[in-house]
Formats: sequence, structure tokens, C-alpha cells
Amino acid sequence: MIDVDDPITLQLLWNRLVFITDQADIALGRTAFSSVIRESHDYVTVLLDPEGNSLAQCSQSIPAFIGSLPLAAKEFLKVYPVSTLEPGDVLFTNDPAIGTGHLNDGVMIAPVYRHGRLMALVGNIAHMSDVGGRPHGPDASDLYEEGIRIPILKLYKAGRVNQDVLDVLAASVRMPREVMGDLQSQLAANEVMTRELLAFMDEYAIDDLAPLGRVIHARSERAMRAAIRTMPNGVYGAEVKLDGFDAELTLKVTVTVGDDTVHVDYAGSSPQVPWGINVMPHYRYAHSAYALKCLLDPDTPNNEGCIRPITDAAPLGSLFNPRPPAACNARNLIGHVIPSTIFKALEGVVPERVQGDSGGAPLWVVNCVAQDAEGRPIVAVQAFHGGQGGRASGDGNDTLSFPSNCSTTPVEMFERAVPVLIEAKELIADSGGAGRFRGGLGQRMVVRNISGRPMHVYLGSERVQHPPFGVAGGRSGRAGGVLRDGVAVFPKGKIALGPEQCLTVEAPGGGGWGDPAGRARDLVARDIREGLVSAAAAESDYGGTGDHAD
Repeated sequence: MIDVDDPITLQLLWNRLVFITDQADIALGRTAFSSVIRESHDYVTVLLDPEGNSLAQCSQSIPAFIGSLPLAAKEFLKVYPVSTLEPGDVLFTNDPAIGTGHLNDGVMIAPVYRHGRLMALVGNIAHMSDVGGRPHGPDASDLYEEGIRIPILKLYKAGRVNQDVLDVLAASVRMPREVMGDLQSQLAANEVMTRELLAFMDEYAIDDLAPLGRVIHARSERAMRAAIRTMPNGVYGAEVKLDGFDAELTLKVTVTVGDDTVHVDYAGSSPQVPWGINVMPHYRYAHSAYALKCLLDPDTPNNEGCIRPITDAAPLGSLFNPRPPAACNARNLIGHVIPSTIFKALEGVVPERVQGDSGGAPLWVVNCVAQDAEGRPIVAVQAFHGGQGGRASGDGNDTLSFPSNCSTTPVEMFERAVPVLIEAKELIADSGGAGRFRGGLGQRMVVRNISGRPMHVYLGSERVQHPPFGVAGGRSGRAGGVLRDGVAVFPKGKIALGPEQCLTVEAPGGGGWGDPAGRARDLVARDIREGLVSAAAAESDYGGTGDHAD
């Protein structure tokens, strides 16, 4: 019998579970049809216990998906209790209130049986390239405009496909080949995870995963609670202003630190809006938990135990808990700012752990909708990142995807998908906010329509009026901007792009960390250390402070 309390054995088994999810991750990415999955890695694979608690996740993960999938699994089990499941079942939904907060993300879960007993659940979430309705963007007024919504159902029952559901979905989207192909990739990922998990259990003669799961969860929970105890008890708040769609919005958080618990409350934030930027509770919680995991215990492999000490809440009818049928397609424009707002609330408590607001918070989305030579609709999404915020350990990274963790589609693949020419993709000089450690640089991309006919670009952007802020005395980064043929345009929603017209998209720079004067002092100290200037010369030139050093 395997001794899961032995630390070496536990590490070996735990690593193997992560490796199993990574194998499924590779299978999904390599077989996907759409570039948003294949290139941007907008998906995750997760192993869960029979109650829907996460045990292990793939190494390259989307924080919003990782936090949402266990919550979705528990909702699945309310509709289909364990007693109603059987081998070969595959459960699916894209309901925003159950999954990740918008229709484009398909949640797929399957049970794993061994010797007739339910051992685990395997699951993944992947961004569907199209769901009908309005293309991906923030300008819908309710959920029904945004596309087809599939409730929790059995996509496969005892191994037999529910073809009627697939036929309805294929008839409702612009690119059925890509959508159907990606669904098959999701199925393949779960099959890989199932196969490898059963092989793992056979290899180590494990008849029940529950003891291993209990140890993983308990150790992870202890590590998080111990990390929370390093912070002083108290109530800490912050408020952030955002551009919104047609009016400025307020994000307000109150972080309450107890002995070994943290609660995040969003009371005081703006009410829900009639645009697709509302944030569903699962998506909100995923980012609340992610921010605190980054701050407190970044090294423990993520699973359900890590987030048990973390709770959050928001008033019903608010931006972070909207009443149905609220539109939510571009919920990332608000939700991605949650970590930065929590960091701001805690900058006076743990300044060495927080980072400046990031220009990639939120992720910008450039969604081109055009026609091919036969007049059929084609859609391609380009994720677009600004600069990471500076931190106590160094400058922010340029054009980093934080907190979304999506990759950027290569220019060549984007140009193959839709008839555009990317004329420039470059860093924006001096766009990072000043600080002892500056924010990362934003980037500029120039897109020309070479289709010979009009096309539309659906743009999701933020931080054009309110640039990313610095922390611990750091300065704000450069604000973003959107121009058509050199003239500023409304930076959200549907933008018409005529033949040979250019759209210039400028993602923001990250906020700085620390007083910029500290950077000057550091540079002078470095010059003295490296013998480039004497201490006496530094005293004479800079008054002993180095405040004017370049």
C-alpha cells in the first residue's frame, strides 16, 4: 500500500497528477482547430475529485478558468448527481453563470470509473471561436444578444453522442468547422487524462484516490493559512476608476484579514451596466483567489486546498454580481483589474509583495470579422497585452499577459486567418510608469484591411482614460489608445474598417513600483560599485542622493 504521508512518496504522486493534466493540455492544444486555442492557449485542463474539488491543474493555466472550473463542476453535480452518471458520459455547458462568465467558454467534464467505482472527474475549459450572436465584444445590451447558451446537459450519454445538440450548435455559429473541431479536441483531452489517470492508479496499485486527495488538500490549505498569518489582522480597502463603456466605473474592494482567513468584499462598486462588461460571481471569485494566491503562497501547486481560506462577496445587482440577463461577453475588461485592486488595497501591508497595475489588466482583444473569397464569414481573435506592473524585485515585464496568462497569436497566423496586414507590432518607448522599478512597456499594433471590402473589428479595451496606476510611490503608466487612419476613435465595440484603412491599437504601459528617486539612488550606487564614478564625485554631482541621476 502506498504511504501518502511519506513526503517523498507524496511529492512523486503529486507531481505525477500534474503531469497527467499537462499531457491532456498538450493533446488539446495540438489538435485544436482555432487559433485562439491552438496559439493563444485560451484553455485549461484540470483533474478533480468526485465532489468537484480540484486536485491538479495543467502547468500553463488561465487563472479565471482554474478558479471557475471547480465551481462549475459542483453545479454540474447538482443537475447530474453521482448516482445518475455512468461511464462514457460527457457533461457540457457554456452558461456564463456556471462557467467562466461569458458564453465563449465551453466547460466539459467527464467521470472516471475504475472497477465500477467513480474515481475522479476530468475537466477542461476552452474558448469557443464563435457562439453566434454579436461577435466577441462589449457592446451587447443583454445575454441573449451575445450568442447561443447551452444549459448543463449530457453531450455524450454512456458513450453515445447527443447529435441534436451538436447540430443546433453548428447551425448557430459562423465557423462550425472550427467550433466542432475544438469540441473534439476537448473530448480528446479528457480521454487522455482518463487514460493516464487509470494507468497511474494501476502502476501504483491505488484503488482509491481519496486518501491522496485529502493529503494534498490538507497540506495546501495549511500552507495558505500559514501565509495569511504573516499579515496583520485588519480591514484594508482600495478604489479604482475605470473608463467603462459609456460612463466611468468604480471598482471598490475591502479586504478583511482574519487570523488565517481572507474575505474580499466588493460593496461600493458601480451597479451593473447595460453593456457586456458585467462580471459573474464565478469569474469574480477566480480573480479574488488568484490575486491572494500570488501574494501569499505562489509556490504550492494550485488546488482546492489553496483557496479554502478565501471568500468573497458582492451585492446583487452590482457590476460584480449582476442580475440576469446581464450581458457579460467582455467581462475581462473589468474582472482582470481585480488583482490590481486587491494589490492596491494591501500595498501598505505587504508592499514588497504587490506589483503595480498592469497594462495587460485587462487583456485587450482585437476580433476581426470578415468574409473569405466565397463570401463565408471568418473570425479571428488576437489577444493583446500591455506592460506588467513594476514590483519590488525588478522592473515589470514588457507586454506581459497578466492576469489572463493568454499567449499572443503570432502575426503570421493572424494574417492567415483573416485578410489583414500587420504593418507594425512594436514596443512603445517610455510607456512604463516611473518608479524604483518601472512598469513594463506597452505595445503598438497597426492592422490594415487588405480584403478589398469593408470589415468590422470588435475591440475590447480599457485604460484609455484611466492609465494603470503605480504602487508604493510608483507613477502611472502610459494610457492606451485606438486610432483609425491616425484619428482617435471610440475604443470599444464594433469599429468599421474600410478597404486599406488602418487601425492602430496602443496597449497601456504598466504602473511603477516605489519612489522613482530610489531608482536614481540605485543607479548611482551601482556606478560607484562598478568604479564608473567615485563616491566623492557622486556626492559633489548629486548631493549624496543621486536624485538627478539619469
